[in-house]
Amino acid sequence: MKQYFTDCTTLDSAKNLFRKLSFKLHPDTSGSDTAQEFIKMFKQFKTFKPVAEHARKDDDKFNHDLFYNIVKQFEGLNNTLISFVGSFIWLEDAEGHEGATKEQKEYIKKIIIEGMNRPRFAFKRKKWYYSPEGYKQKFNSRKSFEELKSTWGHKTYNAGSFKNDNKQAPRLFN
Repeated sequence: MKQYFTDCTTLDSAKNLFRKLSFKLHPDTSGSDTAQEFIKMFKQFKTFKPVAEHARKDDDKFNHDLFYNIVKQFEGLNNTLISFVGSFIWLEDAEGHEGATKEQKEYIKKIIIEGMNRPRFAFKRKKWYYSPEGYKQKFNSRKSFEELKSTWGHKTYNAGSFKNDNKQAPRLFN
């Protein structure tokens, strides 16, 4: 099925495109049998949600203090990267420090985050993760960690960059 509004980033641009497509696809104005195409386009327009507006709404809901307090709990970890992938938190060894999370296993198990399940170890990925409370794994994902980051979006931080207490932005890795 053709996607008409994928290039629209705002509601205004979608409205403008809708007007043009209505004239082109509506059976009364097009002069041909395009009723089915018009109905499909109309349904897509009714469910259209601009990406830019989603981001703005998400930014409004973002609680910076809560995020800081969650990340602050990881400040005792050494040579560890923290990745926020979708609604999951992943802990992995920093480059050149293989086994760092294994050595800190007991410390990681003691970190409890409100709204998240207890940490679990993903053997295939060799990483610890926190999943949202109530999350139940339905099947083993065949996606690599890089594919998960690409699909759900991610931000990765060095746990050691939280050791100062002045709420400066942590060091970010892409």
